[in-house]
Amino acid sequence: MTVPPALTPVLIERLERAVLRKGRDALLRAAALPDNPYAVTVTQRGDLLAYRVGTLPHLPWYNTMTGVSEATLPALDEVLALYAASGIPPSLSVWATHLSPVLGAALFDRGLTPRGVGITLYAVARTPGVVSVPGVTVRELAPGGEVEVFESVLLGGYGFTHPVQQALAVLENEGPGVRRFLALVDDQPAAVGTLTEHDGIAYLAGAASLPMMRGLGAQTALIRTRLATAAQSCELVTVTTAFASRSQQNLEKNGFRVAHLKTAWALRDSLG
Repeated sequence: MTVPPALTPVLIERLERAVLRKGRDALLRAAALPDNPYAVTVTQRGDLLAYRVGTLPHLPWYNTMTGVSEATLPALDEVLALYAASGIPPSLSVWATHLSPVLGAALFDRGLTPRGVGITLYAVARTPGVVSVPGVTVRELAPGGEVEVFESVLLGGYGFTHPVQQALAVLENEGPGVRRFLALVDDQPAAVGTLTEHDGIAYLAGAASLPMMRGLGAQTALIRTRLATAAQSCELVTVTTAFASRSQQNLEKNGFRVAHLKTAWALRDSLG
């Protein structure tokens, strides 16, 4: 199994740009829809990037600030005030490479506290020695093709019920430059995943499996297929998931290793 290059702060920045680009572009497209129906606002102050979705004010992953570091502290209070004026409690994503005693104290002084940990992994873009999984077939969907099937599996796997959350999930995973993959188990739609590319790095996202189809190897097949696809044009592959999750275990079995951790911070009085 090919070993990824050694981690450096520069490499971590490249990996995270590939991750951030997909979500940012989706929310910018949402904000540009006629009359901005989901009340999406994207604010940038230097490296500090903040998203607000007024129709989903209490879902932290849609109301997140990234690029939080000692260098962006001067802009932090202004952006926090925008959230307060909107009545939206923000979630701040702080990378392991940016967290320091100074930054931690500054966030605590502003009423923030850690509430969770996420992880970014990376691997060399390559064709695995074994791509197929018994009983599982994976195919890439043509742009604009099989939309109903893809959306049904995506939303069924995510379990989203709020119509705005469903709309934004579809918008993010069917946008320009997003390659969509469908896994079938015994010829039945079971799982989906997506792939985007930026600066020689492929980003794997949109992983969702129908509840009754989990544990049958569909996501393993999707990981391997997208690794092989990425090998055609990319140097590395990155992905994000919950720390110490089954997803992380599955990714590490297929050649991924930890790039870094991200702590999510929230206002103490918003956690009840």
